[in-house]
Amino acid sequence: MLSHLDRIIFPDRCEVIEVIPSQRYVYPIFKNGHSSFVSAKRKNKWPVRINQQIRKLKQIDIIIRNPEDRLISGINTYIHFTIRDNLTLDQETVQWFALNHLYLNRHYCPQFLWILNIARYLDIDTKLNFLPMSEIGIITGFNKKPDGVPPASDELIKKIKLATNNKMYQRIDAVIFECIGQSLTFKELLQQINTIDPDAYNYVIVHSQQILNPTYVLS
Repeated sequence: MLSHLDRIIFPDRCEVIEVIPSQRYVYPIFKNGHSSFVSAKRKNKWPVRINQQIRKLKQIDIIIRNPEDRLISGINTYIHFTIRDNLTLDQETVQWFALNHLYLNRHYCPQFLWILNIARYLDIDTKLNFLPMSEIGIITGFNKKPDGVPPASDELIKKIKLATNNKMYQRIDAVIFECIGQSLTFKELLQQINTIDPDAYNYVIVHSQQILNPTYVLS
């Protein structure tokens, strides 16, 4: 890891929840039903697989969300939580940093980077099952939204849509969004991204070399 920020985006503890009795495994991502899965885990006492334990899993479910909707929700949550926890900061300052710097928080960092983090612990043959947001309630039995976060204002939404600093990462997430319903190894996912959007793939891979396992790099 290169910095403290890297440890925030790529934490050393990576968790997969074992859903019982269906014996399925879910990798929960912030803003993609994470609160619902954590609440269900606590209520049902579902176990978790951590780091190297993940390598033994043959299939892992991942909920995928529309990238634009997730970015709006994630930045809004980041701004709200940051101001809540740092009363000396004003909203305009926090908003400026969120819109002008890549990914200061896991709530809005791309789904691809979440998948890249778990890829460090995957067996090369592990299949990732990409599922829609509608599966959250089916798997957990309920949908739990974070408490106390008001919806993003129209003004903030407009600013987020105009921001271009994360364009390539959003394009990667758009390809992943189209993978819903598919089961792919991580290397197959990279191949699909490279085929559909090679410019975004090349841009993101260059910026991910410190994290990406050489096994997965496409020649």
